[in-house]
Amino acid sequence: MFMFLVILLRYAVKLAYLGTNYFGFQRQPSKVTVESVLLEGLRRAGMIGSVREAKYASAGRTDRGVHAVSQVIAFNTDKEPCLPVLNAFLPRDVCCWAYAEVPEEFNPRRDALVKTYRYYAVWRGENLKSMRKAASFLIGTHDFKNLCKPRGGESTVRTLKEVKVEKVGIFLCFTLSARSFLWKMARKIVSALLMVGRGSKPPEFITRLLDPNFKVQEGVEPAKPEGLILYDIMYPFEFKVCEKSKRTFLKYLNEMLYSTLTLSAVYDTLREKLCGSPLILP
Repeated sequence: MFMFLVILLRYAVKLAYLGTNYFGFQRQPSKVTVESVLLEGLRRAGMIGSVREAKYASAGRTDRGVHAVSQVIAFNTDKEPCLPVLNAFLPRDVCCWAYAEVPEEFNPRRDALVKTYRYYAVWRGENLKSMRKAASFLIGTHDFKNLCKPRGGESTVRTLKEVKVEKVGIFLCFTLSARSFLWKMARKIVSALLMVGRGSKPPEFITRLLDPNFKVQEGVEPAKPEGLILYDIMYPFEFKVCEKSKRTFLKYLNEMLYSTLTLSAVYDTLREKLCGSPLILP
């Protein structure tokens, strides 16, 4: 009798997705999520059997409507991942585009060095100087209890390495970097900075929010999810980019971009007809 030894290797895979059509990243009963279609694609591509046997793990969750260009998952498999084959079993708005062989004990959440989020909002005259001053108070180690939605028993202390506010064309771009983030932390920070930029709060309001004993009467609502992107996650190794998969997803993104630009012209035409003037952005 011959005995065949199957050697399993562990791989990290980087993926991008538009979160518009999904109930967030993480699996949920009876809900279509990015993770649910991804796991189905991995099974159909023959890369994993059960989630448990593959020791599948992800770098983190994103909420409903949030997008990503560098989400990371990891799993054990007996073959080197062929990303074009995997992508053939995924919807067009989800794309695996890079991978790396990693140690058996690798965990994409625990082993992340830095996570970076970007948030985009249309600039409506907000004061950049005030927002940048407020953003400077956020850098470093603080208790973000008032700027997140705490989960039971979890520490709300985090260290922000970077908080940047830029004006890019007609948009504001907020960049936030830390080793890890709390639930809704990035979007609540953006909301607080916009409150400062619009003059409803002074920059020093941020320092009060960083006091865990400060009670926020009106609360800080998270900014809308559609402007948020999980932009990057750094690890102490490099990923191998699949150029074919990247080109395919870029083609899809270009199609979506042209469609959105066309639709924006339709919105503006309807608005102009009804109010008598086109929309003039600041």
